[in-house]
Amino acid sequence: MAIALLWGLARASRRPLLVAIDTPLGRLDAAHRQNLVERYFPQASHQVILLSTDTEIRQEEATALRQQGAIAREYLLHYDPATQQTTVQSKYFW
Repeated sequence: MAIALLWGLARASRRPLLVAIDTPLGRLDAAHRQNLVERYFPQASHQVILLSTDTEIRQEEATALRQQGAIAREYLLHYDPATQQTTVQSKYFW
């Protein structure tokens, strides 16, 4: 429902809006996951930020988004509890 609301607001405003979504595919069934990956994420806006886990956007979804040219950059954030620091790497989980 939240993604439908974001899409509706963006279309109603007729302006390019930044879209940032945390856990974008959490608790969705396979049909809805595929719909978002194929239709919404590549066309949601000029700039879309997805904050996901490795089990949420799996290798197959990441590959589909790459093939559509929907991913410009990927970052992996790794938290080290021993040093209490987060490092940033220019890659996704795979």
